[in-house]
Amino acid sequence: MGTKTSIGVVVSVRGSVVDAKFDGPLPPIYTVLRAGEGGEIVVEVLTQLDERRVRGIALTPTQGLARGMEVEDTGGPLKAPVGKGILSRMFDVFGNVIDRGEAPADIQWRTVHRAPPSLSRRSTKSEIFETGIKGIDVLMPLERGGKAGLFGGAGVGKTVLLTEMIHNMIGHQEGVSIFCGIGERCREGEELYRDMKEAGVLPNMVMVFGQMNEPPGSRFRVGHAALTMAEYFRDDERRDVLLLVDNIFRF
Repeated sequence: MGTKTSIGVVVSVRGSVVDAKFDGPLPPIYTVLRAGEGGEIVVEVLTQLDERRVRGIALTPTQGLARGMEVEDTGGPLKAPVGKGILSRMFDVFGNVIDRGEAPADIQWRTVHRAPPSLSRRSTKSEIFETGIKGIDVLMPLERGGKAGLFGGAGVGKTVLLTEMIHNMIGHQEGVSIFCGIGERCREGEELYRDMKEAGVLPNMVMVFGQMNEPPGSRFRVGHAALTMAEYFRDDERRDVLLLVDNIFRF
């Protein structure tokens, strides 16, 4: 657990919504709170109800959390790992590795709540991002630095198309691909990891998952964790980054 700053008490638990009361200074918005034995229950502060109470969303299951239990203010926000050490690895929303490997070395931790670049730093140059897929490059070209959505029903091949884009991005553009799985099934994540490893593109790829069995708060924040990783490679490493989010409907 983080450095102890203040201790509060849980006053209400409604699903993933948790209210806590503090006699001392209130935790700022986006501060991470921990409760339960060993601090296994994680809550992120979203609003200050009054001068003594805060309301947060749980990022972990709240089974066992009850009124009157102590909650600890960790003094900081949710953070994500960044650095070259995260390449080829698979993470959850808290930055824990979930690929059964050792924890990565040579990494930094950055808050997932970062301000966007100022308008003066953004490029006004318009350039086509070549995916290597003729159907997209000819009929629906993507802009470098832009955003695009891919919509379709279940089983029509969205994930297969994204996988091909990852392969081409790493093979032709020499960039980094960040795959953010929101609400994905465990089986789908395992299959993607195996496919990317067999294709030889894993060394230039990072995967972050908020799985289907995880609370809504975890699935919501995993997108911000992936963005933090992508911004590191864009701003610090000066590399092209392809950020893929599957599935935005579960965000």
